[in-house]
Amino acid sequence: MRLLFALLLLAQPALAAPKVAATIPPLAGLVAEVMQGIGTPAALMPANAEPHSFSLRPSQMSALREADIVFAVGLDLEPWLERVDGDFTVVELADTASEPLMARNFDLSARTEPDPHLWLDPGEMILWELAMTQTLIERDPANTAAYRANEFALLKTLVAAKERLAEIGAEMNAAGIRLVVSHDAFQYLERRLGVPLAGMLLDFTETRAGARTLSKITQLSGPICVIETAEFGAPPDLLPEAPRVVIDPMGAAYDGMPDFPARYYQGVADALQGCLTAP
Repeated sequence: MRLLFALLLLAQPALAAPKVAATIPPLAGLVAEVMQGIGTPAALMPANAEPHSFSLRPSQMSALREADIVFAVGLDLEPWLERVDGDFTVVELADTASEPLMARNFDLSARTEPDPHLWLDPGEMILWELAMTQTLIERDPANTAAYRANEFALLKTLVAAKERLAEIGAEMNAAGIRLVVSHDAFQYLERRLGVPLAGMLLDFTETRAGARTLSKITQLSGPICVIETAEFGAPPDLLPEAPRVVIDPMGAAYDGMPDFPARYYQGVADALQGCLTAP
């Protein structure tokens, strides 16, 4: 009788994991770790796309409409998401993080728009990870143990990344280094490092710095490190003696790879080492 009961239990169809989508690659990489062994999230936006002006292709529209849960950053980073009707639940993770910083003007004063690039700080990602896990458990309680195990493993990765960036920031501060960034996308990373910003070349609205701003940056003295993105670098004749490092906020080099968070933050840390080791 017990054998028959066990066979009947085995014959019951397993509850399907929720279908999950994430708007940008760093979010998809994060939730993929939480869902490891349970399901695979769909990444809606490729790493080389611009979130503000992005338009969904038919295959991406289908993945979105089939989703039960959509993890998004929020803070107006993904305006295209509001134009899609569906039965999915949107979780804007910025609502679960600390108070967002404001985007900046070229004189480094605060704008009125919030800066959505929180994922550059692994400390913020800890909060996002916890919110993701809780959301998934509420929708899929049968896999609670697996979600919690994945959560714990990912938590260790994010804590290690946070501590490593703090160490690099301490080294940069000891060397008196200040930063010039090619795009106003790095202030959460700057905050984690604790390294001051001295100037930027592209603002929140994709407007380039004018001659007055460039002149002030050219006259900077002391150790400077220039952080560039792959899409927008500093002019070659701007601070020619300063080391330059490239950091991709979207992590295109690791898009779709396993262990995305570990690879992503290791890549950020490796790039920042160039600020310390360049002649």
